[in-house]
Amino acid sequence: MWCVIHLSACSSISQPNTPEKSYIGKLNLSQNNLVSNFMIRVNIYSEDTIIQVSKPILGNLLKIKFNKNQGIAIDQEIDDNFLALLSNFNKKEYSYFFNSCFNYLNIDQNIFKITKNKIELKCEYRGPNTFSVFFVNNDIFSINGIFKSE
Repeated sequence: MWCVIHLSACSSISQPNTPEKSYIGKLNLSQNNLVSNFMIRVNIYSEDTIIQVSKPILGNLLKIKFNKNQGIAIDQEIDDNFLALLSNFNKKEYSYFFNSCFNYLNIDQNIFKITKNKIELKCEYRGPNTFSVFFVNNDIFSINGIFKSE
């Protein structure tokens, strides 16, 4: 009996690893007149936003983790130009952007945008639990996609 009570107590102490919100969608990357399509999954936790980019058959290609306190961490080596673009916005700007897109977009407040050094990061309300996102640097590439809540 003591063992059952002890195990029950231990299991209730550990926090669940399920996200507060989860989105799936598709992204289009346009670069040098070439377009690539990707699938994306975004998991929102209290302190972290995890973005996983994949392609059918190839599986996960990239995982980007954004922490409100630590900023961006990427699990694979990426092109220096793309890394410089990701580094264009600071952790406070990314935190504000993610919070606005995932929590406050609605029919009345339907666009949120940050522009800095000719780079635009934007999300738009498309309907209940659905929004589009844009990450654009006209000189190098553009990423656009649509997300739907799971």
